[in-house]
Amino acid sequence: MLIALACAAGAWELSTALRQKNWYVPRIPVTAGSALVMPLAYIGGELWQWLGVLAIVAALMLWRGVQLVLSHASFKRSFSEIIRDFSAAAFVVIYLPLTMSFAALLIREPAHDEVVDGKFWIITVVVSVILIDSSAYLFGRKLGKHPMLPKVSPKKSWEGFGVSVLFALASAIGLTVWLLELPWWFGALIAGVVLLSAVLGDFAESLIKRDLGVKDMSSWIPGHGGVMDRLDSMLPSALSGYLLMMLASRLF
Repeated sequence: MLIALACAAGAWELSTALRQKNWYVPRIPVTAGSALVMPLAYIGGELWQWLGVLAIVAALMLWRGVQLVLSHASFKRSFSEIIRDFSAAAFVVIYLPLTMSFAALLIREPAHDEVVDGKFWIITVVVSVILIDSSAYLFGRKLGKHPMLPKVSPKKSWEGFGVSVLFALASAIGLTVWLLELPWWFGALIAGVVLLSAVLGDFAESLIKRDLGVKDMSSWIPGHGGVMDRLDSMLPSALSGYLLMMLASRLF
């Protein structure tokens, strides 16, 4: 439920930000659809996950098409602009609820063979991402002197990244041995994959905000921006965590 609400809030924020650059995404349908993907993935697994995403994208395109026809805007706007609106709707659904729905697939995964319940994988991934983000932010503010990509995210420094590597290794290895009951070296692999996912997710959202000309996706969380500003690292990490669990089920 919490994941579904977060995705719904993030979809509302992102579609609102896209409108500022004339990328029109129907906010109410995309918000409702984003919340719906989570229970679909949890109940029906991969099949319902993908069918749900495809159905939601199709419904958003139909919704927008009907809006344009009823308002007679379709006769005034170029074909490329209409395709741009359709593409924006598909982007929001794929970027947000689809990637986060892999967390729902993790939660529903039961223990089998030598692999523990999926809920322990969620804990491992989420805790690691939180420590990666927090350590990079806190130590980067104090020690950061060399920006990683100053034109994309000037506050991200190599010093903060170096500290986050240590926290990623400590948290992932510790949780892998304790919760997942897997070898320490697989924890090191989890640390590397989750670290890369978290950093790339952070930079991806920074690029989106830079292109849209906004500092934060919203001001819903005072001092922290919006929901999307908290989800950016989690989105690709949810997918990475699911793939790592699939790999573990084949290795052990």
